[in-house]
Amino acid sequence: MRKFYNKLPATLRSEIRSLVPGSARRWYAHYHTEVYLLSYPKCGRTWLRLMIGRAIVRHFQMPDDIDHLFLAGNRRLHPDVPRIRVFHDDRPMLKTPEELETSKQQYRDKKVILLVRDPRDVIVSSYFEMKKRGRIFGDNPYETRQAQFDGSLSEFIVLRQGGFDTILEFYNIWAANRDVPAGFLLVRYEDMRADAQHELRRVLDFLGLEQIDAATIQEAVEYASFDNMRKMEEQGKFQTGMLTPADKSDQSSYKTRRGKIGGYHDYLSQTEVDNLNQKIAHRLSDIYGYGA
Repeated sequence: MRKFYNKLPATLRSEIRSLVPGSARRWYAHYHTEVYLLSYPKCGRTWLRLMIGRAIVRHFQMPDDIDHLFLAGNRRLHPDVPRIRVFHDDRPMLKTPEELETSKQQYRDKKVILLVRDPRDVIVSSYFEMKKRGRIFGDNPYETRQAQFDGSLSEFIVLRQGGFDTILEFYNIWAANRDVPAGFLLVRYEDMRADAQHELRRVLDFLGLEQIDAATIQEAVEYASFDNMRKMEEQGKFQTGMLTPADKSDQSSYKTRRGKIGGYHDYLSQTEVDNLNQKIAHRLSDIYGYGA
């Protein structure tokens, strides 16, 4: 039945899916998922998934025009591709720290890759995402809150909903639950910037793709470089808001905005930096290595 469904035109498959209740679709997707790639928003997840997708496409000799960002669909093209699902666990950017789910038992039979980034850079990048790009996705009928913000960065940092405290709590919840999944791999954005080939090798091995060779990994890293991602975003290579600027004349509205480590120093006052450093030092789990 699945093979027959996969052969149907995309528009017909979409119409069929629309007839199935959302809860049933989510259960089916979760049941068939083998590995989750999770992160708080603005941790570099699009970059990592593009590297993974490129390595898979090249290794399994798939059509080069396949959308590298949508990894789950690649299973239809080759049976050895793991079923990977990518999303922002618990939609944390729309919640206060108290509203976050504290249990990750839904992942107990799955493997999880958790991508993290320095919370100080995440909060600044999240601000620009909500202020400059939030409206390009339109209203989400399944959400009562929208990922949009019109205030200042100083106001955004101290928000209860999606502010700095939410990021720290999200990280701490995962630190406490890291033994729940069947397999858990922590990946840091800063380590990817330092040695992307090494980190991609770790990820592919975790996915069970040890057979992908070093040359393919190197090509995938080059393909997903910041400059090439910016070029592809400008050209509209990916037909999705995921990698599309809200305003081509505004550099801060690009998905590939800067990617700079420690860039928060360019936007925050020293007093604000000191306050964030204190929160990290006193409240954030040591497993991430983001001491002030």
